[in-house]
Amino acid sequence: MEALAATISPPRRLTIKKRAALGLLASILGFATFQNYYNSISLVDDSLSQRQLSSSWIERHPERGVSAWARNNFRPLSSAPGEKETVLFWHIPKSGGTTAKSIYRCLDQTIASRLPPSVSRTNDKELVAFEPFGQRGGKFVNVDMTTRSGMLRAEKMGLVASGKADMLFAMDPSFAGEHLYDKEHKGRILGLFRHPVDRLASKFYYLQKADWEQSYRPEWADMSILEWAEKHNKESNVMVKKLAGVKFHDTATEAALRVAMRTLEKRFVVGLTENMKESIRRFNIVMNIDGKSQRSQIRTCMRKFFGHGTLKTNSNPHAKLEPGSPAWDVLAQDNALDIQLYEYILVLFDQQGEVINSYARGISQ
Repeated sequence: MEALAATISPPRRLTIKKRAALGLLASILGFATFQNYYNSISLVDDSLSQRQLSSSWIERHPERGVSAWARNNFRPLSSAPGEKETVLFWHIPKSGGTTAKSIYRCLDQTIASRLPPSVSRTNDKELVAFEPFGQRGGKFVNVDMTTRSGMLRAEKMGLVASGKADMLFAMDPSFAGEHLYDKEHKGRILGLFRHPVDRLASKFYYLQKADWEQSYRPEWADMSILEWAEKHNKESNVMVKKLAGVKFHDTATEAALRVAMRTLEKRFVVGLTENMKESIRRFNIVMNIDGKSQRSQIRTCMRKFFGHGTLKTNSNPHAKLEPGSPAWDVLAQDNALDIQLYEYILVLFDQQGEVINSYARGISQ
């Protein structure tokens, strides 16, 4: 796979015109496009015949190719939101997840994520929803969603079944989805996505200064981003790997990309870091917090984060990495599958708008 990647030019950003064209093509070609996604034995449990690879067969089997954890434990986009669905938010570092968490604290959603050890109460024998920072600091559940041991503790204590949390923020969606949800307690899954190269550049500049983070890397301050990209960056196609269940140090394949694409299409409500305000609006609709009685609070919180003097949590201004620069090309080559996935996310974002707006019309009636 690496040899193949080395022979192609690094992927570039989609222009608005190209994005619109891709959306139109996706609408026209529909299942014919996904005929190619299934042309691999490793994608499914058994070999597929040419009849099974036909557009009509794929249309009759829309769930084929979706990761099992997402297919079994999360509701599809085609299913309108229910009264109580515990949301799993895939927190991809440096993609706006910390800001989203702050917004939903403002909107009085009870959060399961990670708290400082001094206030976490993770040694308690029972699940508790409490206010570790006072009334204005939001309500949290005493679990740690940043480690597998913490999520296994949450599973043992029946976090999702308890209904104590409105939103779970996790960096490992497949593990969280498999262990915390089940067919009797299905959830809804959301995510904010950012161009992979931009995200990695932001990580490089952020962690060389963020001495409050466990992953603080002060030694990065003395190197160029090109040196870091060539010698020190360990990430390669992490979004595809997380969605398709590929281990961090293993190589992601085209088959894994197809699983990731299908899983996003069928189960995720996708948001874009570059269009955060619209993304949060859609998330609110899906979470049933867009009713008339809540709109005053929504306006207050949205003004706080998107109005004059915008508050961005965990932001770190830095020099922009330009497409075509040596460092950009190195990172793009190492994350070619993630970039393909991101380009597909842009298409999904355009397509999902009307479906989610139809939910909003139902809420307002």
